Amino acid sequence: MAQAAVRNGLGSLTRLRELRPRLAEAERRLATYILRHPRQVLDSSITLVADRARVSEATVVRLCRRIGCRGYQDLRIRLAADLVVPPRQLYQDIDPGDDAPAVKQKVFALSVRALEETLDVLDDAALERAAAAVAGARRVDFYGVGASGIVALDAQQKLLRIGIETQAFTDPHLQATSAALLRRGDVAVGISESGSTRDTVHALSVARAAGAVTVAITRYGPSPIHKVAAIRLHTLSPESGIRGGALASRIAQLAVIDALTMTVALRRYDVTLAALRATRDAVAVKKF
Repeated sequence: MAQAAVRNGLGSLTRLRELRPRLAEAERRLATYILRHPRQVLDSSITLVADRARVSEATVVRLCRRIGCRGYQDLRIRLAADLVVPPRQLYQDIDPGDDAPAVKQKVFALSVRALEETLDVLDDAALERAAAAVAGARRVDFYGVGASGIVALDAQQKLLRIGIETQAFTDPHLQATSAALLRRGDVAVGISESGSTRDTVHALSVARAAGAVTVAITRYGPSPIHKVAAIRLHTLSPESGIRGGALASRIAQLAVIDALTMTVALRRYDVTLAALRATRDAVAVKKF
């Protein structure tokens, strides 16, 4: 995550905002202090920050590592980068009185921000590990329900085009059935924005018990799916009201699928080109 945080200036603050509600009391108090007084943290020692937040120095170090920093000095470097980057356009929720041009602007701004924040938290090493597992797999199964199920179907289509044996399951019973038949070397990918979708978490747990490599595409921060996923590909999107959050999370998930697909394709370049030619020729007759 370190490389992603340096690349995008809001890395540390984004992580703190997202994690704060789920932190233990002392860490949450420290996160609140840092978010409210980032410039003061730049000029303060770890002892002074711990004293002002009423926590121990060990808590400061622990929170730094939780958000991907090597330690307190690394956090200060990241915060300095955060504060010199021009602020992103603030997302405004869609209001009942908005006309079409206003809705267009707000929806596109939301999507852009979701992509920026997902770029911020998507770990390079995790993406490489997931791509290596998929590229070498006998079989790759995707699990998702609702909007995440639509993303799973998109992933199936993309990986099939480059020659990966894959299938997407959106029915909970079929998910569990599929997962039980996986074996070592196979890959199971669970897609869940919240990370708390019971059916998706259950399917990944069954796949893990069967010996498959388990991957989660899920919102940044602790959640039940983390306990059953060996590899986590994180997304992040703004909170909002009228379906905005669901729209943005889907855009973020689709971008992660695209990044995964292209990374896999480059690992199997010759095979990918042959598969693309064969599939393109197969569907050519479907066009006028």
